[in-house]
Amino acid sequence: MRITDIEGIMLRLPEVRPIGDGCQSVLLLRVHTDAGITGIGEVHSNPLVNKAVLDAPLCSVSAEGMRSLLVGEDPRDIGRLWDKMYRHSQTYGRRGVAMHVMSGIDIALWDILGKVAGLPLYRLLGGARRKSHRAYASDLSQPSLEATVALARKHRDAGYRAMKFGWGELGSDVRDDVRRVAAIREAVGDELDIMLDMGFPVPLDDAIYLGRALAEHRVYFLEEPLSPDDVGGFAKLVAASPTPIATGEKETSLHGFVDLMDRGELRIVQPDVARVGGISEAMRIAAHCESRNVRMIPHCWSTDILVAATLHVVSTLRDCPYLEYNVTDNPLRTELLVAPIRPRDGILHVPEGPGLGIELDEDTIARYRWDG
Repeated sequence: MRITDIEGIMLRLPEVRPIGDGCQSVLLLRVHTDAGITGIGEVHSNPLVNKAVLDAPLCSVSAEGMRSLLVGEDPRDIGRLWDKMYRHSQTYGRRGVAMHVMSGIDIALWDILGKVAGLPLYRLLGGARRKSHRAYASDLSQPSLEATVALARKHRDAGYRAMKFGWGELGSDVRDDVRRVAAIREAVGDELDIMLDMGFPVPLDDAIYLGRALAEHRVYFLEEPLSPDDVGGFAKLVAASPTPIATGEKETSLHGFVDLMDRGELRIVQPDVARVGGISEAMRIAAHCESRNVRMIPHCWSTDILVAATLHVVSTLRDCPYLEYNVTDNPLRTELLVAPIRPRDGILHVPEGPGLGIELDEDTIARYRWDG
C-alpha cells in the first residue's frame, strides 16, 4: 500500500469573528492510497498557513512540505513517517505550525491503519479502559453576566454535569471574574463541576488572586491564566493556588509537556490531538502523564473529526475524568459528519467503526469549502 496524495481542504464559515472560537475555519485532510482506502484528519490551527506547510516544495533537506515527503510511502509505517516529517521540517517547524500539520496527517494515518485492520482505533492503541466518557460543556463567556448564567442553566438542563466558560471579557477585571463564577455556581447548584478558561494571560499576582478566590466556589480547574511560555510562573502559581491549574492547548510535542509537568509542576495538562503531534504524540504524552500521576484532559474545541480522534485516545487512559465538548452553534462542528457525535445526558461514546469510525458529509464540505 502506498500514499498517492494528501489532499488539504480548507473550510471556513461565511463570517469569521474575532472571538475565542478556533472552529470558524479548519484544514481537513484526506490521505489517499493506491488501495482505495482514504484516511481522514484535521489540523486545528490557521488553515491557510497549514496548507502552505502541506503543499510547500523542497527547500532543503530539513525544510520540505509534508505532501512531497510522504507520497509513495506506506501509510501503515506511522512511527517512521512521523519521524520523517519531524526530521525534514525542523528548519521551519519543530514545535510550531509544522507540528500542527503533522498532527492532522498522523490522525489520518491511524484512520487508515484502523480501516485496513477493520478495527476501531482504540483497539490498535491498546484497547479501551472505558468506552463512555463524561463530557463537559465548553462554551464562550458572554458579554453580559445574565447571558452567561442563562447558558449555564441550559447546559445543566441538557444533562451536563460539568461546564466551562472562557475568553470574552475574562481577565479585564479578575474580581468581576470571581463574581461571574459565583453567579454561575448559584445558578447551577453544588453538584456540577465548573471550569474557567482565561483565554489570554493575566499578571501572576492576578492569577494567584483568582486561584485563591475561585476555591471558595469549588472551581474544578482554572485554565491558561498565564502565558504558555511562563513555565516558572506556572510553578509559582500551582504552589500558591488551592484551585487546580490547567494548561497546554497551545503547546506542541512531548518536550513541551515534559517541561510543563517537570518545571511548571502542572498536575492537569491539555494537549490538543490536532496540534500536539497527532495521536502518536498524544499517546507518548499520556504515558509520561501516567508516570507522574498527572491528569491529561485534552483540549478538544473543533470539529467532530477531532472529537472522534480524542475519544479514541482518552478511551485508553487510566484517569481522564472529562472530555471537552464544544457546545456552540457552529455548522463546522455540528454538520461535518454524516452521523454527528452527540452526547446524551452529558455522556459521549467512542465510535465503533473501523479507524476513526466516522464518515464526512460531502454537502457540508462543498458548502463551506474555501480557496483562500
